[in-house]
Parts: sequence; structure tokens; C-alpha cells
Amino acid sequence: MDETEQPKGLRGLLKKSGRIGAIIGFVWIALNIALPLALLRVPAVQRWLVALDNNLPFHIPGIG
Repeated sequence: MDETEQPKGLRGLLKKSGRIGAIIGFVWIALNIALPLALLRVPAVQRWLVALDNNLPFHIPGIG
């Protein structure tokens, strides 16, 4: 068997993981970037964050 040839089972696994990898990447971006940005636009979440900032025992510069 040459170095470029791979067993048939391994080729199938790589093909499937390439498709699944794109799906996992999209889900990661959605959960870690798009969802938090969308939540920050909701007025109830904004009010909760302001209330949380007012209850902190220390001051965070640039917030509030």
C-alpha cells in the first residue's frame, strides 16, 4: 500500500468528520458569538445587567 492510499474505512471517517466539523463550527459560532450579542439587545437582559452592576461590591470602570 502506498503512503497516499488510505484504508477504505479511514477515508469514510475523514469524509464524515469533514461534514460534521462544519456543523460543529457553525454551532460554536452561534452559541459563543451570535447568541450573546442577540441577548444584549433584549431590554430585560439589559435591565438585569444594570441591576447586577449596581449590586456588585466593587466598581468596574466603563460599565454603567
